[in-house]
Amino acid sequence: VLLSISIFLVGCGKKKEEKPLVMGLVPISNSEKLIEETAPLHNMIAKKVGKNVEGFIATNYIGVVEALGTGTVDFALIPPFAYILANKKHGSEALLTSLNKDNEPGYYSIIIARNDRGIEKVSDLKGKKIAFVDPSSTSGYIFPAVILMDNGINIENDIKYQFAGGHDKALQLLINGDVDAIGTYENAFKKFSKEFPEIETKTKILQKSDLIPGVTLTVSSKVDPETKEKIKAAFASVAEDKEMQDLMMKLFGLYGFQEADKNNYDNIRVKLEKLGIDIEKVK
Repeated sequence: VLLSISIFLVGCGKKKEEKPLVMGLVPISNSEKLIEETAPLHNMIAKKVGKNVEGFIATNYIGVVEALGTGTVDFALIPPFAYILANKKHGSEALLTSLNKDNEPGYYSIIIARNDRGIEKVSDLKGKKIAFVDPSSTSGYIFPAVILMDNGINIENDIKYQFAGGHDKALQLLINGDVDAIGTYENAFKKFSKEFPEIETKTKILQKSDLIPGVTLTVSSKVDPETKEKIKAAFASVAEDKEMQDLMMKLFGLYGFQEADKNNYDNIRVKLEKLGIDIEKVK
């Protein structure tokens, strides 16, 4: 009996130790492919944190936000608007924000148009078909939508638009000629150049946004303080780990991280107000 109890207790302890941390990502590209590509990243983080790490790719941006809220996802790399939602709805915390190649704490949104549609400037998009990425995508909807508005285009009345569900899917629509223009992030050109080699010859950048706060390392409120600090330290060390930095650059176009500054997110809130988006009602 004592032996049975001992085996049971050891088994329980082992099972508890093996419970992995779950890292969430938004669907920036094909989910199955992204899980495969990020596996080396999970392994690197696991070594630094001391716990196994698994990946979780939601079908949309809100899926990651809700998973952080329930604790299904322990931490996530998400766009800043998704962080704002996760923080407002579930108390999720911003630990770090990403740096771009110029060491700026953020990235840029761009509007890309096809070369064969007679489009030379943003105002020419009136009456055209446009693909955005997701209603909760900062670079794939919020910032490009405000650019359109600033150029005199009413997005509800002056264009026909759709949500593609991913940056790669938006680019596919553009390359196929199903839409005239898209909103995406600046590094999409580099990220998907192998998948869509004709992107440089078939399209042009019409306008670049102002700086968007970087992709945000966000942790669930259900994660204990010790683990939270280990996750933060793992990502903060990206610049010191060439292998990890190379992988981050390849996967996300990120060059490192710095402490998240909550004030930097105010610019997004201003744009949300301009679009008439009420955070409380976003689902």
